[in-house]
Amino acid sequence: MAKKGKSNKTLSNASPGFSANSSNSTPASTVDLSLGGDPIPPHLEKQILYLTISTDKHKRDEIAASPLLTVPALDAGAPTQYGVIGRDSSKSGQSFSSLSMYKRHILSMRIFQNVSAPSSTFICGSQGSGKSNTLACLLENCLLPSDLGNLPHPLTGIVFHYDSFNSDLGGIPCEAAYLASNKNVKVRILCSPTNVRTITLSDRDLTTTHMHDLMTVGESGMPLYMHVVDRVLRELKIEQDEQNLPFNYEKFKRRIFQSELTSMQTNPLKQRLDTLESFMPRNDSNKKTPGTASGNDWTAKPGQLTVVDLSCPCVTPDMACWLFKIALQLFLKGDMTTGRIVALDEAHKYMRDTSGGSRALTERLLEVVRNQRHQGARVIISTQEPTVSPKLLDLCSVTVVHRFTSPDWLHVLQGHLAGLSPITALVGDTNVTADGEEHKKIHYGAQPIDLMGRNNAMELFGLIVGLETGQALVFSPSTIVGIKDDQGGGGGTTNGNNKKRDAGSVERLGNRALLVNIRARMTEDGGRSIMAL
Repeated sequence: MAKKGKSNKTLSNASPGFSANSSNSTPASTVDLSLGGDPIPPHLEKQILYLTISTDKHKRDEIAASPLLTVPALDAGAPTQYGVIGRDSSKSGQSFSSLSMYKRHILSMRIFQNVSAPSSTFICGSQGSGKSNTLACLLENCLLPSDLGNLPHPLTGIVFHYDSFNSDLGGIPCEAAYLASNKNVKVRILCSPTNVRTITLSDRDLTTTHMHDLMTVGESGMPLYMHVVDRVLRELKIEQDEQNLPFNYEKFKRRIFQSELTSMQTNPLKQRLDTLESFMPRNDSNKKTPGTASGNDWTAKPGQLTVVDLSCPCVTPDMACWLFKIALQLFLKGDMTTGRIVALDEAHKYMRDTSGGSRALTERLLEVVRNQRHQGARVIISTQEPTVSPKLLDLCSVTVVHRFTSPDWLHVLQGHLAGLSPITALVGDTNVTADGEEHKKIHYGAQPIDLMGRNNAMELFGLIVGLETGQALVFSPSTIVGIKDDQGGGGGTTNGNNKKRDAGSVERLGNRALLVNIRARMTEDGGRSIMAL
């Protein structure tokens, strides 16, 4: 039996990461970790500093990285930039004795968008369910300082839009452009060459990668002329690196046609070049006076929204995706001191798996989402169909599900959202601890909805079909929905199974959902349904 004040628990078996044979330290087997043992050596005290985390610091870090915030989380540590996105509507049937109590209840149920932290949001739902309003509110929070939040340093944004429903007389404008109805948001619209203000790509905007993408656009396999294009691009890239020069389109074009190409190879190549030149300044494409014209200015400007709207009968969805990819790369490059927000509006109209351009744009977006913290980027994808890109759905930190009526869409969401997955019902609620465990009271803002008990798909489907316009189920596992009372001792909060929840100093949403009423937009609504007279 061990003597009093001694312990059989040694450092070697308590912390296997420590070396017991270090030449400049006390052997781990001789270190007594009992309360009555000898003082711990200084070098091991230093190791302890790196193995313990301050609870307050951990809580602040968790809140700072949370994509959405509730009132308790905001009170515990508000980020520098945030804005109201909606309110919890899970208790909308409550009655109040006075108007003042009702107003205080509304304020306590607010949900905020964390503008400071890079995040990615996926919005889906049927037409008329409120998708466009949600997208507009997210953009307003990032671009427009107002009483709805705190925005000392507005972001710069870009929205990609394409609609095939167009005619020579006009088409349907991108609804995000209506942010221009507020004079504090600077909106510029870049369109195809058949429109008013065109998107133009200068020599300085083009790179070897861009040229390779544009030359293969729409092809299921590599065309014969691409072998020549590849060779010329390699030669030019070597020269650019040696001489520290940008890409030169005129030199590229001259060398291509100096190569031995057959007429069958030259004709499709000319078609590709003609399409590209239609998006270049005339002087850049003609090259009679090189350098006298330039493309669009992609410098990051706080509070500015650039809408790239390629809705045009002359632009295919595939070509639009290739141009969106190039515009995205130009938008993200340069000074990173200004945060970026990237939005895809009505993505189902141009992002299709069968399209080479769609696949390339999807891969680029996946790269942005994976590296969003390094690039200071926020990404929003708004689409009717969640089937557009399941890979993006997997990576997004927030998913906003508005009303829809397709059982197939529910099946897709169940395969990619923890809160809807049948696996969740098998694993159980990861936020639940054992009965009887010591638990501190959790202060909730929004009340999470536990969907894991809804094994009946029809019951879950009925919940989504029954959502009102502007109402949504929000899934965001890392969102902080509650703060634990530091005083402790309270009875805590329970779920439907009378099991206490405990997630440390903060309470995450986890595999649950929020029922949210999205707020009204501050700018003009350009997406209202047109009714028959």
